[in-house]
Amino acid sequence: MCRKIMVFVLLTSTCLFLTACRVVFDPFAQNAEQKEVQKEHRQKADVQEQEEVVEEEPEESAFKIDATLTLDGENMVLSGETDLPPDTYLKINLIPYKGNATAEEIKEKTAGTLNEVPANTVGIGTSVEEDGSLKEKTYYRPDLSTRYRFELTFEPAGQEEDIKEQLVEQAGALDELAGLQVLKEADPDSSMVHGDDPVKGYIQTVNIMKADEENGDGVTLEFER
Repeated sequence: MCRKIMVFVLLTSTCLFLTACRVVFDPFAQNAEQKEVQKEHRQKADVQEQEEVVEEEPEESAFKIDATLTLDGENMVLSGETDLPPDTYLKINLIPYKGNATAEEIKEKTAGTLNEVPANTVGIGTSVEEDGSLKEKTYYRPDLSTRYRFELTFEPAGQEEDIKEQLVEQAGALDELAGLQVLKEADPDSSMVHGDDPVKGYIQTVNIMKADEENGDGVTLEFER
């Protein structure tokens, strides 16, 4: 009798042990695990692909323009050197950033802007001297507590005919110049000169911060493309 009881207890214990150790096959759980693994693989592949992407360098400009802007209170002094022909005209624009634009947005070129300051307030463009230097000019800075983008632009097709001839001799057809950029999309309603054609040329900029911020006063800034 005792032997039967012992056998019964052993069998019962064995069944309970096997039940506790039993692995339940759940196809839904397996699918979820596979999806998670696949998701991790895709994320790793995306990161690797982004790391392998090399940012393309902008095409070298057909002409050299090395310009600087020195900030001195309300005065902004433009100077520089270039290989453009003498008497070539370069235009300037002063464009205020919106008051809520952050320094990071300005750096990343995503900051909102306001209407440019009229030329009769800030001053007009400059020209190239006989020795290849930019005619040094001083421009007016309307508000020391506003951040600005100062633009220096060169538009080949907008030059005098004798200048355009020299440009062609120096670098080739004006609409096929290396590094040419679209400065303004075609707008026949507001352009008597270009008609349906976009305005193309070269543009360089510097960011002017508030006077009490870094790069806001007492510094010389180099123009960048």
